[in-house]
Amino acid sequence: MEDLKKTVLNVSEMFTTKMEQFQQRLDKASKVSPTESNTSIAMEFEAFKSSILFCLQNLQTQVEMLFRMQDDLEMRSRRKFLLLHGVNESKDENPTSVAKMLSVLLKCPDLAADSLSRCHRLGTRRDTKPRPVLIKLRQHQVKEQIWSSKTHLKGTGITLSEFLTKGRHNIFMAARKQFGVSNCWTRDGNIYAIRPDGERCRINDMKDIIGSASEDEPTATTSAPLPQPQKDKGRKKAPNKGQ
Repeated sequence: MEDLKKTVLNVSEMFTTKMEQFQQRLDKASKVSPTESNTSIAMEFEAFKSSILFCLQNLQTQVEMLFRMQDDLEMRSRRKFLLLHGVNESKDENPTSVAKMLSVLLKCPDLAADSLSRCHRLGTRRDTKPRPVLIKLRQHQVKEQIWSSKTHLKGTGITLSEFLTKGRHNIFMAARKQFGVSNCWTRDGNIYAIRPDGERCRINDMKDIIGSASEDEPTATTSAPLPQPQKDKGRKKAPNKGQ
């Protein structure tokens, strides 16, 4: 899907460049020798250019819609997944040991090994830092219980995040850079942020970040009620980091 999106964009840029070059040549020829034939060609070219640009815009819009649909489906398949960061690697680690550790740290006594359907490290082993642990819960309710208890991990060096798609991860990283790490969080794969004016908004794509950065043309969605970031008991306002 990414390749298709890039191909459409490249074709659009190529057509635009070629038509601009032809337009310059046509304008130059008309100035040197203005004739009825040149005028007719110019009119036909304008009609052709408008038709091509219209088709390319429609095609690009459809590709973006397909991309979002595919991303939504992939994110839906990750609803029961969580990523555990900062856990030191050991040779004898297994789902039981991970579940036991989470049960103690998160104060979730009901969490056991059979609550996990998958549990393994992601990526190639490195000496610099431990790889994240990918966890898939059997029930979404258990995942929500763990997610809502993650404030207990504060100060342990261990963090939890949602298993976002590549596209959403990139948007989330850009939002954190724009609004600050403590002002961005995720919930069920959706990205939220607190804007400089203190208003909470949902970030759907990069355009929302750019729009929120402009005081004149804010485009981030703010009308619908949004999930609130979790707060520590000792602080009045501290949105959770999602990833």
